Amino acid sequence: MNGYARAKDPTQAGTVRAQALEAMQEVLVTPDDAAAQYRRRCESILDDVIAVRGIPFKEIGAEDDAPLQSGSGEWVAEHFDELLPEIKRQLDSCVSRFLSHAQTIFPQYQDEFVSLLDDFLSNTPRLVKEIGPRVTPIKREAGYYARWDRLVGTLTNSSFLAEVEFILHHRDDRYIAVEWEFSNLDEQTDFAPASGHQKRDKTVYTVKGNWALQKGMMIPSSAGYIEDTDIPGRQLGCMCNLMWISSPAQLPEDMLTDIGREAVRISRERFRQHLIGSEKAQKGFWLVRTLTKLFGRKP
Repeated sequence: MNGYARAKDPTQAGTVRAQALEAMQEVLVTPDDAAAQYRRRCESILDDVIAVRGIPFKEIGAEDDAPLQSGSGEWVAEHFDELLPEIKRQLDSCVSRFLSHAQTIFPQYQDEFVSLLDDFLSNTPRLVKEIGPRVTPIKREAGYYARWDRLVGTLTNSSFLAEVEFILHHRDDRYIAVEWEFSNLDEQTDFAPASGHQKRDKTVYTVKGNWALQKGMMIPSSAGYIEDTDIPGRQLGCMCNLMWISSPAQLPEDMLTDIGREAVRISRERFRQHLIGSEKAQKGFWLVRTLTKLFGRKP
């Protein structure tokens, strides 16, 4: 493009354009290829999930070759074989969703690059000092265009693991609700969720048919059920999280019934009594230890 601008020969615009687009095609990943790569990443995650029978993790500071552990507990491990078919189906859904995102996003990067290129070729700078400032944005956009799949991959890398976590938690009957945690990263990407998620921050959704509903301890949230809501990660650019709730004490007051409030009161009183007992036991321990140091152990 520098040579084209310096030559001041508009008849070469078509040739330069074709050369630039051909050079991009040699380094570009197509949406189909990107989806195939994404499937392989998900399958690698699935291998780890199967290996530990739950959500895989390593302890902070662990060596690179330290084995993965499960963060999902005994119930999930015991019922994992029942959950695995659903997890595999969700893998296919994640790949399908990724391909849909890719087919939407790829043309956007393409259009932005081609638009800058065509503007340069049709409105070529006249002065040498003007060439650099006009070429630099095209080079920058070419870099984004060439790496479009990695940029989209960054936004979708955790989507499959989020789906796995949802399946494992949702099927574990301990949980009665979830709280939506908004992430500021939602609004810091070029592809923020179509429906702003900031308004969902701290919103509590009910888990259908949970044990607290069955016992009359709670009523459904005004926000509805989590099963009827797009969970974090399904919309492109969503970086939010779900916090799972297993105790009525963690619910908003307006979701508790009289039965639930009484159960929470009793639970808190029992916990208070437990703390009092623990404090007394600790004081007794230190008293015995101090006396032993002063007078020695009895023979």
